[in-house]
Amino acid sequence: MRKGLLVCLVLALTLTLSYTLTFAGIGSDIPDNGPHYNLNIIGVKNAKNVDMTGSNRHTIFVPLNTSGYVDGKVKISYVRGSDFQVIDGDATDGEAIIQVPYEYCTDYDTGCTDLLSYNVYAVGLGKPNGVAVVEAHCTYSADVVTDKDGNAGLTTCEDTLLMGTFTIRRDKGSPKPVDITNVFRATGCLDLGGEAGVCDKGDLVFSNIWIFNIEQLLSYFWDYTNTNLKVMQVRFYPTTSGTISYVK
Repeated sequence: MRKGLLVCLVLALTLTLSYTLTFAGIGSDIPDNGPHYNLNIIGVKNAKNVDMTGSNRHTIFVPLNTSGYVDGKVKISYVRGSDFQVIDGDATDGEAIIQVPYEYCTDYDTGCTDLLSYNVYAVGLGKPNGVAVVEAHCTYSADVVTDKDGNAGLTTCEDTLLMGTFTIRRDKGSPKPVDITNVFRATGCLDLGGEAGVCDKGDLVFSNIWIFNIEQLLSYFWDYTNTNLKVMQVRFYPTTSGTISYVK
Protein backbone atom coordinates (compact mmCIF):
# COMPACT_ATOMS: atom_id res chain seq x y z
CA MET A 1 0.00 0.00 0.00
CA ARG A 2 1.37 3.38 -0.95
CA LYS A 3 2.22 5.72 1.90
CA GLY A 4 -0.13 8.43 0.56
CA LEU A 5 -3.05 6.03 0.45
CA LEU A 6 -2.34 4.78 3.97
CA VAL A 7 -2.26 8.33 5.34
CA CYS A 8 -5.50 9.14 3.50
CA LEU A 9 -7.32 6.09 4.88
CA VAL A 10 -6.13 6.76 8.41
CA LEU A 11 -7.33 10.36 8.16
CA ALA A 12 -10.71 9.26 6.81
CA LEU A 13 -11.14 6.74 9.63
CA THR A 14 -10.16 9.33 12.24
CA LEU A 15 -12.61 11.87 10.85
CA THR A 16 -15.39 9.30 10.60
CA LEU A 17 -15.01 8.25 14.23
CA SER A 18 -14.71 11.83 15.42
CA TYR A 19 -17.76 13.11 13.58
CA THR A 20 -19.83 10.06 14.46
CA LEU A 21 -19.32 10.92 18.12
CA THR A 22 -20.21 14.55 17.42
CA PHE A 23 -23.41 13.57 15.64
CA ALA A 24 -24.31 11.26 18.50
CA GLY A 25 -24.07 14.24 20.85
CA ILE A 26 -26.91 16.00 19.00
CA GLY A 27 -29.04 12.92 18.63
CA SER A 28 -31.87 14.55 20.58
CA ASP A 29 -32.63 16.56 17.44
CA ILE A 30 -33.13 13.38 15.41
CA PRO A 31 -36.36 11.40 16.01
CA ASP A 32 -34.87 8.16 14.71
CA ASN A 33 -32.77 5.78 16.78
CA GLY A 34 -31.13 2.47 16.11
CA PRO A 35 -29.23 1.04 13.12
CA HIS A 36 -28.27 3.39 10.30
CA TYR A 37 -25.74 3.95 7.54
CA ASN A 38 -23.37 6.83 8.18
CA LEU A 39 -21.80 8.83 5.32
CA ASN A 40 -19.25 11.63 5.75
CA ILE A 41 -18.80 14.04 2.85
CA ILE A 42 -15.50 15.74 3.69
CA GLY A 43 -14.27 18.99 2.17
CA VAL A 44 -10.55 19.06 1.35
CA LYS A 45 -8.32 21.82 -0.04
CA ASN A 46 -6.35 19.67 -2.47
CA ALA A 47 -7.43 17.07 -5.03
CA LYS A 48 -6.72 13.45 -4.12
CA ASN A 49 -4.14 11.49 -6.14
CA VAL A 50 -4.95 7.98 -4.91
CA ASP A 51 -7.42 5.41 -6.21
CA MET A 52 -10.65 5.50 -4.17
CA THR A 53 -12.74 3.08 -6.21
CA GLY A 54 -14.12 -0.28 -5.14
CA SER A 55 -13.91 0.30 -1.39
CA ASN A 56 -16.32 -0.15 1.49
CA ARG A 57 -15.50 3.19 3.08
CA HIS A 58 -18.11 5.58 4.48
CA THR A 59 -16.34 8.67 3.18
CA ILE A 60 -16.56 10.86 0.10
CA PHE A 61 -14.04 13.65 -0.45
CA VAL A 62 -15.25 16.84 -2.14
CA PRO A 63 -13.43 20.13 -2.81
CA LEU A 64 -13.53 22.49 0.15
CA ASN A 65 -14.48 25.15 -2.36
CA THR A 66 -16.02 24.10 -5.67
CA SER A 67 -15.87 27.52 -7.36
CA GLY A 68 -13.11 26.35 -9.71
CA TYR A 69 -15.11 23.37 -11.02
CA VAL A 70 -17.57 23.23 -13.93
CA ASP A 71 -20.55 25.43 -12.99
CA GLY A 72 -19.06 25.63 -9.48
CA LYS A 73 -20.23 22.12 -8.57
CA VAL A 74 -19.17 18.49 -8.31
CA LYS A 75 -21.35 15.44 -8.80
CA ILE A 76 -22.32 12.69 -6.34
CA SER A 77 -24.06 9.88 -8.21
CA TYR A 78 -26.29 7.25 -6.59
CA VAL A 79 -26.65 3.74 -8.02
CA ARG A 80 -28.67 0.72 -6.90
CA GLY A 81 -27.14 -2.23 -5.07
CA SER A 82 -27.71 -4.77 -2.32
CA ASP A 83 -26.46 -2.43 0.40
CA PHE A 84 -24.80 0.91 1.05
CA GLN A 85 -21.28 1.23 -0.30
CA VAL A 86 -19.10 4.09 -1.50
CA ILE A 87 -17.93 2.89 -4.91
CA ASP A 88 -15.84 5.93 -5.77
CA GLY A 89 -14.97 8.16 -2.83
CA ASP A 90 -13.21 10.95 -4.72
CA ALA A 91 -15.32 13.84 -6.01
CA THR A 92 -12.28 16.11 -6.25
CA ASP A 93 -11.95 14.81 -9.81
CA GLY A 94 -15.53 15.91 -10.51
CA GLU A 95 -17.66 12.91 -9.51
CA ALA A 96 -18.08 10.35 -6.73
CA ILE A 97 -20.41 7.34 -6.66
CA ILE A 98 -22.33 5.74 -3.81
CA GLN A 99 -24.44 2.58 -3.93
CA VAL A 100 -27.79 2.43 -2.09
CA PRO A 101 -30.30 -0.38 -1.41
CA TYR A 102 -33.69 -0.66 -3.12
CA GLU A 103 -36.78 -2.90 -3.32
CA TYR A 104 -38.92 -3.33 -6.43
CA CYS A 105 -42.63 -4.07 -6.28
CA THR A 106 -43.38 -7.72 -7.06
CA ASP A 107 -46.96 -7.20 -8.31
CA TYR A 108 -47.76 -3.86 -9.92
CA ASP A 109 -51.31 -4.96 -10.80
CA THR A 110 -52.20 -5.48 -7.16
CA GLY A 111 -49.83 -2.75 -6.06
CA CYS A 112 -47.26 -2.53 -3.26
CA THR A 113 -47.19 -0.47 -0.10
CA ASP A 114 -44.53 0.28 2.48
CA LEU A 115 -41.51 -0.84 0.49
CA LEU A 116 -37.96 -0.37 1.74
CA SER A 117 -37.19 3.28 2.43
CA TYR A 118 -35.01 5.50 4.61
CA ASN A 119 -35.38 8.53 6.80
CA VAL A 120 -32.36 10.68 6.07
CA TYR A 121 -30.74 13.50 8.05
CA ALA A 122 -27.77 15.73 7.27
CA VAL A 123 -25.71 18.02 9.50
CA GLY A 124 -22.76 20.34 9.01
CA LEU A 125 -19.73 19.61 11.19
CA GLY A 126 -16.21 20.93 11.61
CA LYS A 127 -15.05 24.54 11.68
CA PRO A 128 -17.98 27.03 11.58
CA ASN A 129 -19.07 29.29 8.71
CA GLY A 130 -19.14 26.72 5.93
CA VAL A 131 -22.12 26.02 3.68
CA ALA A 132 -23.00 23.43 1.05
CA VAL A 133 -25.93 23.50 -1.36
CA VAL A 134 -27.27 20.29 -2.91
CA GLU A 135 -29.49 20.08 -5.99
CA ALA A 136 -30.98 16.67 -6.81
CA HIS A 137 -31.33 15.57 -10.43
CA CYS A 138 -32.85 12.43 -11.94
CA THR A 139 -34.18 10.86 -15.14
CA TYR A 140 -36.72 8.13 -15.91
CA SER A 141 -36.95 5.89 -18.97
CA ALA A 142 -40.60 6.97 -19.42
CA ASP A 143 -42.35 10.33 -19.61
CA VAL A 144 -43.68 11.90 -16.44
CA VAL A 145 -47.35 12.84 -16.89
CA THR A 146 -48.23 13.82 -13.33
CA ASP A 147 -45.91 15.60 -10.90
CA LYS A 148 -45.73 15.47 -7.09
CA ASP A 149 -48.55 18.02 -6.76
CA GLY A 150 -50.88 16.10 -9.07
CA ASN A 151 -50.47 18.52 -11.95
CA ALA A 152 -51.01 16.80 -15.30
CA GLY A 153 -48.92 17.25 -18.43
CA LEU A 154 -45.44 16.30 -19.59
CA THR A 155 -42.88 17.27 -16.98
CA THR A 156 -39.54 16.03 -15.58
CA CYS A 157 -38.23 13.51 -13.08
CA GLU A 158 -37.16 16.37 -10.80
CA ASP A 159 -40.79 17.47 -10.58
CA THR A 160 -41.68 14.17 -8.91
CA LEU A 161 -39.13 14.64 -6.11
CA LEU A 162 -40.77 15.76 -2.88
CA MET A 163 -37.74 18.01 -2.27
CA GLY A 164 -35.34 19.12 -4.98
CA THR A 165 -32.69 21.05 -3.09
CA PHE A 166 -31.37 21.69 0.41
CA THR A 167 -28.69 23.71 2.16
CA ILE A 168 -26.47 22.61 5.05
CA ARG A 169 -24.71 25.27 7.11
CA ARG A 170 -22.14 25.01 9.85
CA ASP A 171 -22.73 28.12 11.94
CA LYS A 172 -21.38 28.87 15.38
CA GLY A 173 -23.00 26.95 18.22
CA SER A 174 -24.38 23.43 18.26
CA PRO A 175 -24.72 21.67 14.88
CA LYS A 176 -28.34 21.34 13.77
CA PRO A 177 -29.41 18.28 11.74
CA VAL A 178 -31.76 18.81 8.80
CA ASP A 179 -34.34 16.29 7.64
CA ILE A 180 -33.52 15.66 3.96
CA THR A 181 -35.67 12.52 3.58
CA ASN A 182 -37.82 13.97 0.82
CA VAL A 183 -34.89 14.56 -1.52
CA PHE A 184 -34.92 10.76 -1.97
CA ARG A 185 -38.70 10.29 -2.27
CA ALA A 186 -41.01 10.81 -5.22
CA THR A 187 -44.69 11.06 -6.12
CA GLY A 188 -46.13 11.07 -9.63
CA CYS A 189 -47.21 9.06 -12.67
CA LEU A 190 -45.17 7.59 -15.53
CA ASP A 191 -46.64 7.13 -19.00
CA LEU A 192 -46.36 3.37 -19.66
CA GLY A 193 -49.64 2.66 -21.45
CA GLY A 194 -53.03 4.01 -22.49
CA GLU A 195 -53.33 7.48 -23.98
CA ALA A 196 -50.01 9.26 -24.43
CA GLY A 197 -49.48 12.22 -22.11
CA VAL A 198 -52.26 11.23 -19.73
CA CYS A 199 -52.11 9.28 -16.48
CA ASP A 200 -54.58 6.53 -17.28
CA LYS A 201 -54.93 2.74 -17.39
CA GLY A 202 -51.62 0.90 -17.50
CA ASP A 203 -49.53 3.83 -16.34
CA LEU A 204 -47.39 3.62 -13.19
CA VAL A 205 -48.52 5.74 -10.27
CA PHE A 206 -46.42 6.11 -7.12
CA SER A 207 -46.57 8.15 -3.92
CA ASN A 208 -43.91 8.92 -1.29
CA ILE A 209 -41.72 6.14 -2.70
CA TRP A 210 -37.95 5.70 -2.17
CA ILE A 211 -37.01 6.80 -5.68
CA PHE A 212 -34.64 3.86 -6.27
CA ASN A 213 -37.64 1.51 -5.96
CA ILE A 214 -38.95 2.86 -9.27
CA GLU A 215 -37.62 0.48 -11.93
CA GLN A 216 -37.82 3.16 -14.62
CA LEU A 217 -35.29 5.36 -12.78
CA LEU A 218 -32.24 5.73 -15.02
CA SER A 219 -30.14 8.13 -12.97
CA TYR A 220 -30.12 10.07 -9.72
CA PHE A 221 -27.34 12.41 -8.62
CA TRP A 222 -26.51 15.46 -6.54
CA ASP A 223 -24.91 18.64 -7.81
CA TYR A 224 -22.83 19.59 -4.77
CA THR A 225 -21.76 23.21 -4.32
CA ASN A 226 -19.35 23.67 -1.42
CA THR A 227 -18.17 26.88 0.20
CA ASN A 228 -15.83 25.86 3.02
CA LEU A 229 -18.05 23.24 4.67
CA LYS A 230 -15.63 20.82 6.30
CA VAL A 231 -18.04 17.92 6.72
CA MET A 232 -21.58 17.10 5.77
CA GLN A 233 -22.60 14.00 7.67
CA VAL A 234 -25.58 12.09 6.27
CA ARG A 235 -27.41 9.34 8.16
CA PHE A 236 -29.79 6.83 6.56
CA TYR A 237 -32.25 5.15 8.96
CA PRO A 238 -34.16 2.15 7.53
CA THR A 239 -37.94 2.38 7.41
CA THR A 240 -40.73 1.73 4.91
CA SER A 241 -42.84 4.15 2.88
CA GLY A 242 -44.94 4.71 -0.18
CA THR A 243 -47.27 3.04 -2.63
CA ILE A 244 -46.71 2.01 -6.26
CA SER A 245 -49.02 0.29 -8.78
CA TYR A 246 -50.40 0.30 -12.29
CA VAL A 247 -53.44 2.48 -12.89
CA LYS A 248 -56.48 0.23 -13.39
